[in-house]
Amino acid sequence: MLKFFVSSIALMAMLTFFGGCGSSNNSSSDNSSSTASAASTEPAIPPDSIFAKVKVGEERDQVFATIGQPNNVNSYITGKNFIPFHEFSGGDERRLAAHYKGVGVITFGNDSSYTSGYSVVDIHYDPNEPGY
Repeated sequence: MLKFFVSSIALMAMLTFFGGCGSSNNSSSDNSSSTASAASTEPAIPPDSIFAKVKVGEERDQVFATIGQPNNVNSYITGKNFIPFHEFSGGDERRLAAHYKGVGVITFGNDSSYTSGYSVVDIHYDPNEPGY
């Protein structure tokens, strides 16, 4: 009888804890619309820009051969670097940001933890980019 009572109390505590984890407000639709409007404020890449020749998914060496070397490159680690055993499932633990003065920034993510390949993950056109 005591074992049943203790297990019932534990079950009710778990249901109370996990039942409060849900959210019933509709703020997620508001957040998605604000994210969409923020993305639309970014200037479009003009067709005569060197960034118009670059596509997401292209290899780093291919991009540099097509549009030339950047003014500056910096690298950084992402949060995926701290996920245990993530190196077995994919890449993107490290990123390279290639800064082109007066054009913008191209961001590359590493393809795998076991190779040195990098592919384009983001193209940010900014005519006011200082290049460093």
